[in-house]
Amino acid sequence: MGRADYYAEGDWNAVCSRCGSKFKASMLRRHWQGMYRCTKCWEPRQPQDFVRAIPDIQTPPVVQPEPADIFVALSEGITTEVGSDIYGNFDYILTELSEIINTES
Repeated sequence: MGRADYYAEGDWNAVCSRCGSKFKASMLRRHWQGMYRCTKCWEPRQPQDFVRAIPDIQTPPVVQPEPADIFVALSEGITTEVGSDIYGNFDYILTELSEIINTES
């Protein structure tokens, strides 16, 4: 016979899931993991389990594709490639035909 072995109307014997001691079911508390524990073994849930992170949105607010390059003929055999980078700065690249490059070198 133990301390929980007495008659209590509407109550029954139960065992603590942690220490294994016998208690009346009304003396046990339900743990956050779903098991029943005595008041000595019962512990609250860690508050860090409820922390929710702030979403880190890394996409820029405005996104557009890089514009296509524009080719303009300046004179016979020489073309200029006009293109812009993502900041709107224009780059000018002079391109000569392979015939002119081969004759000069």
